[in-house]
Amino acid sequence: MDRKHFRSLIPSTPTQVFSKPDLITFFIKDAFSLPTLLSIGALLQSLLILVFPIRVALLPLILLSTYTVLTTAIASANPRTYGYMQDIHLGRTSAQLPNPQTGKFGNVPADQAIVVFHFGVRFSHPLGIFSPGAQKTISHFTKCNDLVLAKASAYGLLGLSPWRAAERGSNNTLMMVYYFRNVEGLNKFAHDPIHRRAWEWIQREGGKHVGFFHEAFVTPRGGYESIYVNLQPLLMGAARVECVVTGGDDGGDGEGQGEGTRGKSWVSTLVSADTPSLKSQFGRMGREVAKKSGE
Repeated sequence: MDRKHFRSLIPSTPTQVFSKPDLITFFIKDAFSLPTLLSIGALLQSLLILVFPIRVALLPLILLSTYTVLTTAIASANPRTYGYMQDIHLGRTSAQLPNPQTGKFGNVPADQAIVVFHFGVRFSHPLGIFSPGAQKTISHFTKCNDLVLAKASAYGLLGLSPWRAAERGSNNTLMMVYYFRNVEGLNKFAHDPIHRRAWEWIQREGGKHVGFFHEAFVTPRGGYESIYVNLQPLLMGAARVECVVTGGDDGGDGEGQGEGTRGKSWVSTLVSADTPSLKSQFGRMGREVAKKSGE
């Protein structure tokens, strides 16, 4: 038999704890193809050989190679110690939205609507992020991301996650995935002056090699599902919902909670999927619950 409430896996927090993506590193990591990186490395090594005696010139290569081999071997022997298993939730988990008025989970999957928003850019130029207009585009992109984080409560932002395509060796499409409570909140973000200035500038001065896009999916109740196995919180599973909770309630299974002071709290969406209603795809969409109740 199902629990009265889905079991939350992460304690709630009094403030939002979205991890702010390092967008500069996010952009730079995709700026160079493998041949370019190998060429840069070969050039630097050649310069060292020209300037220093061979034993000294090869020392950085030897030290770096030794460090890489040793740390890989040690980490492989004990991945937990080196952070590879950090924040991993073993077993099956799922993302469910808590009730914003109580901070508690019910036992009906996908019981609330959600909006998924994709926002991205691509530089179709050999110089990539160093092409004309690219730095200004990145600046606007970063300002928009900072804006939605700063006004998460006003816009109903639940979570965000950076992603990179694998279309080619470098300068791939870069995208942010956002989760909003409703389309009205997303629309508020779209009409903020910071976003409007970015939109107007990129259309006017971005250049034909600067591509940009967004996609919005307004997903109704019972129209989505998620399952994660042996993973850290990510995508919708890393989202948090601003809720009104009773003092001492951490947004968990809701059992044994007394009345107390009510206040704001950010409740994680990640719950255990080891419950019958979350075993199958249709179950996680709430269809099996609806069928049993005759809806």
